[in-house]
Amino acid sequence: MFLMIDLVLKRSKDMEERAQLLGVELEQIYEPKNHQKGSGLIVRADKIREVSLARKFARNASFVVADSTEEKTIRYIMEQSWIQFFTNIETSTGRDHTHYRRSNFNQVLAKLARDTKKVYVVDFSHILNITGRKRAILLGRIMQNIRICDKFKVPVTIASFASNKHELRNPEDLKAFLRALKTKKLVDIEKMIK
Repeated sequence: MFLMIDLVLKRSKDMEERAQLLGVELEQIYEPKNHQKGSGLIVRADKIREVSLARKFARNASFVVADSTEEKTIRYIMEQSWIQFFTNIETSTGRDHTHYRRSNFNQVLAKLARDTKKVYVVDFSHILNITGRKRAILLGRIMQNIRICDKFKVPVTIASFASNKHELRNPEDLKAFLRALKTKKLVDIEKMIK
């Protein structure tokens, strides 16, 4: 029996074998141009138009994950009820301010996310593939987003978004990582997509 569903970007025989050892069921998510009916869809968009164009593929998807760093696009994503998950909003460039971090998430967006029943997904592969000072900045921004999500009762979860077997992790380790980032309300992905 599997313990958890994990979202991955690619799937291979090596990844399937490692997933079995870890007790994880892999759910591959596809870009709109490669989307397969009934699977998950990931929308990476810099412009609102790109999100709008992906909507026709969302009809055949079991769930949709949106990924953007542009402020206007993020707001548009939060307003759309057909998108269930959002991720990687905190990866914008630029320096953090003195009193807060540039995490592209605030109280207004949190209320929109709560009203449209969105889930914030922490992308573990992004954290894994960045090093040094950039990783510290990214973790700080993620922690700020988690605090805002907790305050406004927006569910938070984590996925590996692995593209190879070395990026896969034990589900209990991923949950422990989120708890270390001070997450109060942690949800399982399997409850949200099934």
